[in-house]
Amino acid sequence: MLERYDQIREKDVVINQEYIQYWLDNCFLSPRWWFIVVLFILSWAIFFRLTKREEWPKLLFLGLTWILVAANLDGIGYDLGLWGYPGQLIPILPKAYVFDYALIPVTYMLLYKYFPKGKAFLYANIILSAGASFIAEPIFQWLHIYKIYHWKIGLSFVIYIALSYLIRWVVELVFRGKGREDE
Repeated sequence: MLERYDQIREKDVVINQEYIQYWLDNCFLSPRWWFIVVLFILSWAIFFRLTKREEWPKLLFLGLTWILVAANLDGIGYDLGLWGYPGQLIPILPKAYVFDYALIPVTYMLLYKYFPKGKAFLYANIILSAGASFIAEPIFQWLHIYKIYHWKIGLSFVIYIALSYLIRWVVELVFRGKGREDE
């Protein structure tokens, strides 16, 4: 049993070394790579510019929750061969660094800041999820940063909406009564 595992693990190491070489030859310091770097930095710069320090605990908790969920789901989809990332910030895990650690959490933190509940949250969520799924994902495919193998963009739309409500619920649960406790 362990011998079989060791064989599989060795293949995995070889594939990772090949991928690192691919990344060095085709991604690192390329215009696409610089675009990813700028997008990553710009996302967080916009967040800190548009938010106040007193809002950070709740918003950053929401963002961290998004990071945990997005990075794990992304890793599962990547490992199952549903999608891939020919252009990446770094050649090791997580594969979708710019999405999972910048674009997704920052956009949803700002959505929550400006549209925290009710119909405004619903409509903003639908617009953001549609934009991410039907506009951003195809653009990132065209830029060769993201590649779909066995996935439907419509599923991304539904998952973004569902996760947004679930994560918002968790944040509200954690911060419920926070103001009263501080008095």
